[in-house]
Amino acid sequence: MSHSKKDLVPAQQLMSCGEVACEVLVNPIPRPELDPIRITLKPRVPRVTFLDHKKPNSMAIMQFARQILRQRGIEVREEILQKNDASMPMPAALLASLSQEPGLVLCGISD
Repeated sequence: MSHSKKDLVPAQQLMSCGEVACEVLVNPIPRPELDPIRITLKPRVPRVTFLDHKKPNSMAIMQFARQILRQRGIEVREEILQKNDASMPMPAALLASLSQEPGLVLCGISD
């Protein structure tokens, strides 16, 4: 059986179309568009609220940071809020509450 040159496609002529381009050309997949994130660069109230994620030593670090900020004359909320587990998403009620905080929220201590 003989093939014409037209039937053969050299591997050098095959091109990768990238991560998304082939989807658009071959099988368009609708991608959800998320709502924009709004960020406030300057808090309405000059106060700091801490949120601990219960990582090792994180509470001690936040208590020390709270002490330093207070020595510098910055108002810091007395209670350090806590999230139950660093590996889990923040509960919706806590997130909703923090979204209403007029001051600065410092969230978690990372590895």
